[in-house]
Parts: sequence; C-alpha cells; structure tokens
Amino acid sequence: MKPFTYYIIFILLIFCTYSCSTDSLMLYHPQEEEPEPKPEPEPEPEPEPEYYWLLKTVGYPDDNPGFSRRYSQEFTYTDDDLMKTITSSKENDSPIVVDYISDSKVSYSRIIQQNATSVYYDSLLVFLNDKKQAEYALHVRYTERTSGEETTKKISINDSTTFVYDAAGYMQQLDHYDKTGIESSLNYSETYTVVDGNITEVSTSKGYLFQYTYDDKEHAAPSEYCYEMPRNTFNMATTCWLMANLPFLSEHMGARSKNNIIQAVVTKISDGSTYADIKYDYTFDENNLVSQVEMSGTTKNNKAFENYITTFTYIEKEKK
Repeated sequence: MKPFTYYIIFILLIFCTYSCSTDSLMLYHPQEEEPEPKPEPEPEPEPEPEYYWLLKTVGYPDDNPGFSRRYSQEFTYTDDDLMKTITSSKENDSPIVVDYISDSKVSYSRIIQQNATSVYYDSLLVFLNDKKQAEYALHVRYTERTSGEETTKKISINDSTTFVYDAAGYMQQLDHYDKTGIESSLNYSETYTVVDGNITEVSTSKGYLFQYTYDDKEHAAPSEYCYEMPRNTFNMATTCWLMANLPFLSEHMGARSKNNIIQAVVTKISDGSTYADIKYDYTFDENNLVSQVEMSGTTKNNKAFENYITTFTYIEKEKK
C-alpha cells in the first residue's frame, strides 16, 4: 500500500503544480494594463502670409524750383496686377486708360478738355518685341473743335518714337519723329551709356549731357518718376505728350539700372558749362520701399533749391 500511497501523492503534486502555473485555472487574474494613448500630432502651423506692393501714387510738390512741370499721379491695376488707369492731378485731363491689346501691343488713351470749344483725344500705341521691349510707339491726337452748331475733328499730331537696345537689354538710343513715317521729321534723339549695369550718361540732341552717379543699393523703380532721371528729363518734357510720360512706359523700355542715382550733373555740350547739379536722398519705409526722394542742388543755370520732395505710396497685396 505504501508505494501506492506515494504514487498517488506524487500525481497530486504534479497536478497542483500545473494548475498553479496555468492562467485558465488560476483563481486570480491580474488586470491587463491598457496601453498609453498616443499623443495627438501637433497641427501644422499656418504659413505666414507673404505680401508684395504695387505703386499707388507719385506726389510732386506744388512749388517748382525750375523743373518742367509734372503732375501728381495715381495708378490702378487689373486683377492680374497690370496697370489699368493713370490719373493725373491736372484737372482737365481724363484718366489715361491702359489696354493690353495683345502680347505685342499696349495702348494708352486719354481725353483733354482743353477749353470750352476744344477737346483733345490722345492715343498712344506701343509695339513690343519678343523680349517685351518697346520697339516703337505711335502717338495720334485728334482735335475736336466746336463753333456754334458745327463740330470738326481732325488729326493734329501724328508723331512716333523708336527704341534701340544693346545685347544686355539696355536702351542704346531713342529717336523721336514729329511725323510718323517721315525720317526727315526727326526732331529729338538720346543716346545712352551703360557701365556696370547702370545708365551713367544720356546725351541729347538738344545739346545737353546728363551724367549720373549711383549708390550700391538695389534700384528702387518708383524713383524713375523723379525729375531729371533718365527718361524723365526737362528735354523730354518739352517735346510732346508721349515723351513727357515715358516713366510709366519704363516697364516696356528694356533693362533698368541696378542701383539708385544719387547725383545728376547736367552740362551744356557746346561749352561744358554746368546747367544743373542735383543730389537725391532716399527714404525707405519698414517694407524697404522708397517712400520719398528729397532733391537739392541747382537747376536751370545754377538756380539753387533744396528740400524738393517726391513722395510714393503703395497698394499692399497678399501673395496667393
């Protein structure tokens, strides 16, 4: 019996050991730990908006120390940021309307109520090459006159301008003709000298040489509206409407200078005497846009002036 009893006890011990090590037979099951929740991903930060600016106004003081008169201007734009209208502070001028006819043609038109009986209709058509440079521009003015019950309308001006560029895209020469298509009607020319990406000299057929000194800062394009800058000289202003308003055509007139003009010296070619000596001082706003240019020096046969300020304002737009 004794061996049998030992055998039974041994079998029971094995059974008990197995029962205690098997989860399915355990009387107590420890609670399973729940996994820690994964942290929610941080939301992507909203990108900072980016802005750009379009020229809104150019303001000239009412007083004039001897420059050919310029009128303040205000600009509007299409949804594609193309210039749409140019409004002058001159009361009898209508806004200049800009029409982008095609990739190679841009027109500018305006109406001038000259007086109670005369109205001018100006049309300027600019022809562009495949580099978007103006090759030539045609200007036609119709004059409408009313006398009693009779109204007449005829072409009173039909002039044109041609432009020539160098291989780098800078203007080399400008020729203005009183009568379109008639070479003998050439009445004004300019030739340009470019050094290190800047227009340093402009020689005119009216006998003046404009010499420019530059800073080392990036060119502020609105400053081209300042008096005696290239394409905005007193020689041009006294030629015709087309020539007097070349600054707003600058986007079509080849490469711009890379820096800012800080001095313009105008001499008479015939005897080398100084006609004008002008210094330009730039002020930039918090967006690094030129907000004003202060001019001082001498003009018109050394007539002294100072604190002549041209101002600029802008339209802020958000990049899409």
